[in-house]
Amino acid sequence: MAVWEVVQLTVAQGSEDDFESVFRSQLPILEEADGCLDLQLLRAVDREGVFLLLVLWQSMEHHTDVFVKTEGFTRFSTAVAPFFTAPPTPFHAITVIDGL
Repeated sequence: MAVWEVVQLTVAQGSEDDFESVFRSQLPILEEADGCLDLQLLRAVDREGVFLLLVLWQSMEHHTDVFVKTEGFTRFSTAVAPFFTAPPTPFHAITVIDGL
């Protein structure tokens, strides 16, 4: 069953554009990850420095047991971690209603 990885990311105020640029440069790692079906990075408009990362995985195990053990995960994490002012807050969710 497909599962969404949902992560709140908080970066230093004023570094949002740089964070987006570095994140964009790391996109191929996520896009090519085994089991990654879709992803979105949302930027809050009413809270400075807050982003929401949504990654749709083929299964939770593709994220928790496969991706996190790859060199790509290490490279991705190393590239974006310096921007964080708080630890990322992740959880996994399934779609229960889709549409308007």
